Amino acid sequence: MWQPDPKELEQLTQIFAATLSPKLDQRNAANETLAAARSLPQFENYLCHLLVLADSTSAAVRAAAGVALKNSVLKYRSAPLLDVKARIVAGLLLPDTTVRNITGNVITAVFSAHGVDGWPQVLPKLLLLVDGDTVAPLCREAAASALAKICEDSGASLDHDYEGQRPLDHMVPRVISAATSNVSGAARGALLRSINHLIPLKLQLVLVHLERYLETLFQLALDENASVRRAVCAAFLLVLETRPDRLVPHVQGVVDYCIRLVEDADEAVAMEACEFLLALAERPDKAIQPVFRACLDRVLPVLLRKMVFSDEQLVLMEILDRKDNAAVADRAQDILPAGAKGPDVHMVGRKSGARGADAGAGSDSDADSESATDSDDEDALEQWNLRRCAAATLDALALQYPAQVVRGTLPALQENIVSVEWPVREAAILAFGAIARSCMNFASDKLPALVPFLVERMDDAETRVRQMVSWTLSRYARWVAQEAADGGPYAPYFQPTFEAVARRALDRKKAVQEAACSALTHFIEASDASLLRPTVGPMAEHFAQCFALYQRKNLAILYDCVGTFVEKIGASEFNLHPQHAQTLLSPLLANWLALADTDTDLWPLLECMSTVAAAMCQAFAPYAVPVYERALSILGKAVQLHRDVHTDPLIETPEKDFMVTSLDLIDGLVVGFQGHFAELMHQHGTSAMALVLACLDGPDDDVRQLAFALVGDLAIHVCAHTVQPHLADIVRCASAEIARCLPGTYAVTNNAIWALGEAALQCLRELYAPHVPHLVDLLIRVLIAPDTQQAVLDNAAICLGRLGHVAPSDVVCRLPEFVSSWCTHMMCVEENDEKESAFLGMVHTLDAAPDAGFGGLQTPAGRKNLALFVSCLGHYFEPLHKLRDVFFLVLVGYKDVMGASWAAVMKHVDADTRGFLSSTYGV
Repeated sequence: MWQPDPKELEQLTQIFAATLSPKLDQRNAANETLAAARSLPQFENYLCHLLVLADSTSAAVRAAAGVALKNSVLKYRSAPLLDVKARIVAGLLLPDTTVRNITGNVITAVFSAHGVDGWPQVLPKLLLLVDGDTVAPLCREAAASALAKICEDSGASLDHDYEGQRPLDHMVPRVISAATSNVSGAARGALLRSINHLIPLKLQLVLVHLERYLETLFQLALDENASVRRAVCAAFLLVLETRPDRLVPHVQGVVDYCIRLVEDADEAVAMEACEFLLALAERPDKAIQPVFRACLDRVLPVLLRKMVFSDEQLVLMEILDRKDNAAVADRAQDILPAGAKGPDVHMVGRKSGARGADAGAGSDSDADSESATDSDDEDALEQWNLRRCAAATLDALALQYPAQVVRGTLPALQENIVSVEWPVREAAILAFGAIARSCMNFASDKLPALVPFLVERMDDAETRVRQMVSWTLSRYARWVAQEAADGGPYAPYFQPTFEAVARRALDRKKAVQEAACSALTHFIEASDASLLRPTVGPMAEHFAQCFALYQRKNLAILYDCVGTFVEKIGASEFNLHPQHAQTLLSPLLANWLALADTDTDLWPLLECMSTVAAAMCQAFAPYAVPVYERALSILGKAVQLHRDVHTDPLIETPEKDFMVTSLDLIDGLVVGFQGHFAELMHQHGTSAMALVLACLDGPDDDVRQLAFALVGDLAIHVCAHTVQPHLADIVRCASAEIARCLPGTYAVTNNAIWALGEAALQCLRELYAPHVPHLVDLLIRVLIAPDTQQAVLDNAAICLGRLGHVAPSDVVCRLPEFVSSWCTHMMCVEENDEKESAFLGMVHTLDAAPDAGFGGLQTPAGRKNLALFVSCLGHYFEPLHKLRDVFFLVLVGYKDVMGASWAAVMKHVDADTRGFLSSTYGV
């Protein structure tokens, strides 16, 4: 067996010792020397020797050698490592815990690199150690932990044949048996984790033993070791998600068990138990729901108790509250790294580019979404924890069993919400937010008392109460706004509630500002514009105060709120009162000028400016030229950087979001100024289209998606000056996008198809027509492909219809291939201008060959296609007058052509549709 050279071993020992030096220069020099030592023959053997056999060397040095060995194994996977494989398992028998743990990591890495074929001996060795009564308990734990790591990293490979057998054949039953043997609690937990890692893989050899595994779980359910109880709860959740049918016979006992463990002294155990209840609450299984419903009276009180801040969290919050001051600037580490929101997909009948509001402090899918990340302490508060899990479970239960949850929680919440202990008060307010939808549907009689109470609590002395009230009120925004819009008895609630939320957005605490500003966004979204128009002047002043007060982090939320408000109000109000536009835009432009082109704080500001420009239209005109010029400058620099990075290795890859947000802002200007955008482009002189085309050819999905959205809007408003001169390049890029049409890039494909459809309506026919045959071919493939996203299918159908405006003869010759799919999709598309243009284009297509378009009306297939088209017309319930006349002529024309065969065609149309066609068109 290989033996190390003593001198080289000593040198390596000294190098590793130096890498642990407190002096930076010594560590750097040692790491450089270590990198050079990689060329040493048998390098991995030396590292293994240091880790496993160098008894006189410090544990820290041995651990460092072990980490280096693990990294080397994963990086150079082809190395044979024969000596390492022969010796490494012995490291599990060593007395030092750190060395044993590192050894387990190395074993996992070697197995990951070489698999069963390359190292068949390791699994039997580990199982022997686990089963060995004479092996020290800590060493058995180390072996069990190594098994668990192998199952986690390489579980699927264990199901492959090796010399006619599969490792799982022997491993699974032995691991299950060992879990109930005389091993330590930590070893039992590791063995259970081994099986747990395999369950989601749905391997047959694991599922065969699932019933026996469940019996083992029941046997270990009350184990004194917390890691075992945690693994038991995790296993129940995995079985529920993988094979719920196996859990159904035991679900009553499992639910009872998890209810009890949610109050376990170990929070990690309680979390796993609560995770199971959350998963169960979200499942619609009919076999499980009755059992869970019967347990609600016991589940709900436990959840409410666990939604109260823990003592540890209260200590952290006290520290944070002392630091939280609106006058103190945010530190760089306070700002979470976050990209631009990214472009929305063009949905049929709606164009929103990259604009769209985030849910802010809380959305309907987040039961507890308080946001505060002021420090490492606050990071701990923000992590997924038992309180959040309990709140999410309550939210899910309120959706599945709304009436019962309301009945089961209201008495306790009504008592807790007036508690003198603020954590109890705050948790009750959180719970009212979690069950908001159920309250609005099943306890609306309580809302007239609840909402004013919450408004009153907006002035609570405790920061976290004010923060939580802001979020909870946002959950009731729909009820408050609807009452006001309908002129209901509680319509007067709107103004004081809205004003209270807005006032709280100026709180002295940043955490409250964030929650209240997000809540304000929710109220704006929920409110009819008529309710908000009287507030435009005061709200413009209010936003100006917020801009003066907010630090960097909350500015991003404020930008979103401002954009949402302007979009809701619309252009007419700002055109009528330009002073309000100036009040709103002044702080935006001040921030705009203060930020460098490379500052990532520009991203949310650019998104906001995009929304504002699109919504204000002409009221934005005084600011349009400098804004457009800078957006184009930012885009140009970003595009050039992306080019340079491929030729200069010293240039760091630039952030894509500079392109995303500048494209979005230009798109906002296009939508806002429409045909006048051509004048804006002319004033600037630089060709924006060259940059747009570069983005269409770029590697980043979000950038291409937004670029196609911009192309579509340019086609709608200024086609002759922008899209038409570059049509060939645009079609080339869009065609490539459609041809690759993958699930991960559906959003890009969708916008590419939409842009082509808009260009088809606006470009000169003689320029567009040569591209139609190729586009029809691509779109047919999309339309008839299985499992394509619905939005893509809808836009493909609309685009195919629109191509009939350009070259109907090129479409009609392919129509029999896709008319059935086209009709099927178009029946369900929302009735709007896009659908209308698609149907008019399809009528033009059929005019080119009324008989051949359906595949021959004298054939059964042709008549069936005609019947489907007739049915499709019958599902267009409210066509505009012009389109209704066109449909009438089409239906009457085909009825005359078919003569006596018309009745046979109509037999393929359902009775309700026939009735609609008869009453509407007389056919």
